[in-house]
Amino acid sequence: MRRVQLPGSDGDGPKRVVVLSYLPLVTGEPGRVLSVGGEEYKRLMAEADRCPSGLADACLWMAEGGYVFPVFVLPQAHAIAEHLLAWTENRPGDWFMLCFAQRQGRYVAALFPNLPASVERFEAAYFASHGEPSRAASYELLFRPIAFVSGVRHTFKKVKKLIGSPSMVGFMEPSDFDPATPSSLKPERIRQVGPFTVCWNAKPFGMSIEAVLSQLLASASDPESN
Repeated sequence: MRRVQLPGSDGDGPKRVVVLSYLPLVTGEPGRVLSVGGEEYKRLMAEADRCPSGLADACLWMAEGGYVFPVFVLPQAHAIAEHLLAWTENRPGDWFMLCFAQRQGRYVAALFPNLPASVERFEAAYFASHGEPSRAASYELLFRPIAFVSGVRHTFKKVKKLIGSPSMVGFMEPSDFDPATPSSLKPERIRQVGPFTVCWNAKPFGMSIEAVLSQLLASASDPESN
């Protein structure tokens, strides 16, 4: 789980509010405030730990209309795609950017959530429930991007110039793809979501994600080239 802190107000409210942003397949009540360390908070964190990590096993490249778009191969891919659409209220392009970065001889492809908008949504829900803003001094955002980290052998240099913006993103179940027989791939099993603005400078929605990229690289295994 990734953590980012954002400043809040100088009001007389709580010093820090923990905001759950996007966590694959985790649902919660908007604007609800839980005590850090409380039983309900622990239950929610345990649920998040049981849910998908968001890390894809592989990234395929599909051609469409003269461009290519990434396809994340990961368990529960179709359920995650549906949950992502529900979480964004069917406006995925407003809530995520498709980020690409090259570090340490690898590439990272990630759907990164709009964290400032997550704070705004929390405050709107909090105001609707309590009739006043939270007046938090700071926010700690918990989230998991949908991401893939390549091995050091990959084809990204060949395909990056063919990535359009905006771009679709595909989701595919591991059982629908056998790397040993690429011809067995069934395009109709790919669930497309988007389109998303493409970010190349590691600053989606104006926020630097260099620390998150470092965490992803450090936690990744050594997948085959994709």
